Amino acid sequence: MKPIHTLFIIIVIFISNENGANAQTVWTGSTTTFTKENNVDWTLEDNQDRITDNVWITRAINQGIFNIVTEDSYSDFLSPADTEWAIGTTADIGSLTFQNWEDTSESNPPSLVNQDMVVHLITDDIYIDIKFTSWQSGGAGGGFAYERSTDPSINTNQFELNNKFKLYPNPANEFIKISGLLTKVNYRIYDILGKEVKKGDITNQEQIDIQDFTKGLYFIKLDNGNTIKFMKE
Repeated sequence: MKPIHTLFIIIVIFISNENGANAQTVWTGSTTTFTKENNVDWTLEDNQDRITDNVWITRAINQGIFNIVTEDSYSDFLSPADTEWAIGTTADIGSLTFQNWEDTSESNPPSLVNQDMVVHLITDDIYIDIKFTSWQSGGAGGGFAYERSTDPSINTNQFELNNKFKLYPNPANEFIKISGLLTKVNYRIYDILGKEVKKGDITNQEQIDIQDFTKGLYFIKLDNGNTIKFMKE
């Protein structure tokens, strides 16, 4: 009986390993839109689609998209790193052929606009439906936009809340901005000890001067109830 018992354990382990090797996640949550405008600073968080901790998609003022987590710029037939792409949708994932982004576009990114595509985040093993809606050609600013599916485990309202307001740059040196504001709001800034160091009002993406702040952690509290922390370098 002992050899049979050992064989059974080996078979169970083999099946478990096989299932683990083939495990994958398909994001079927609500659609979100990412836009990177022409001639903006692609090193800022606001101009990067931070999909997971491993993949942040952006683009410089020309060439293709890249993963700024591990890449400083676009590399032909390699970028975006840690991703592979296919024409189609996740509904047909078993029949799709995945390649690097440039081969998938046949070195013609504008041809991808309005094409149903799937991007596979390799390390995360996540498959996402994605569709480019615009692409600036000719080295004229590097703008692009796409729609993509999101993690279905994230409540839609919570997802919108988490992405509504963004403070950048963070860490900051001379100024900060907040995007996502629909109207003018009052703000107060507090240091780590809770001391108020500045107050005023701002509109969407208006600069707040912090040059006189000492280095450290700060909190900006908006009168709409949101509090965002940032670091002064």
